[in-house]
Amino acid sequence: MIKHQIGSIMQQAYLVDDLDSSIEEWLALGVGPFFVSRHPKYKTQVYRGQPIESDFSAAFAYSGDIQIELIQLHDDGPSAFKEFLQNQGFGVHHVGVLTDSISADIEALELLGYSLVQRMMSAIDIETAFMSIPHKCGATLELIQRSPTLDAGFGMMKQITQSWDGTGQAVHEF
Repeated sequence: MIKHQIGSIMQQAYLVDDLDSSIEEWLALGVGPFFVSRHPKYKTQVYRGQPIESDFSAAFAYSGDIQIELIQLHDDGPSAFKEFLQNQGFGVHHVGVLTDSISADIEALELLGYSLVQRMMSAIDIETAFMSIPHKCGATLELIQRSPTLDAGFGMMKQITQSWDGTGQAVHEF
C-alpha cells in the first residue's frame, strides 16, 4: 500500500572531492556537457533547525532522462553534505525528485519516518530539501520545488545535452 506518492526520481547526485576532475571522468563516459555553478548564493540554508552558510559547487548534466549532479564541498561547517561525508564518504549523496508542494511532501514524509536534514532557498528562489531515509539505504532524498525558473533551466540543460555530440563546449559556467 502506497502511503505517500512522490515524483519520479529525476536526479542522481554524487559528492566528489574534485569537481573538475569528476566532470572530466563523466565526459570520458559520454555524459555531458556540464553546467557548473561555483559557490552559488543562498537566501537561506537551515541544517537540522539551525541557520548555516554552507559553501559548495555543483555541476549538472543529463544521461538520458536522469540528471547527474556532482557536488564539491568547500568548507567544514555543518551541512547535509558534511554530515554525509563524515558518515559515508564520497559517492552517491542523494536522489532527487521534483515536487509541486515541498512543504506538503516534507510533512507527509516526516509522518513516514523521514527527517528533514537541510532546507535551502537559492538566490533565484529555487527551494530544495534533503530528507534522511529511515532505513539507511545509503543515500538521501532531495525534494526540488518546481517553478517556471527551475523548469526552464533544467529544460534548457536537457535540450543542450540531447543534441551534444561530444564536440564543442563541454563545460558551461553559470
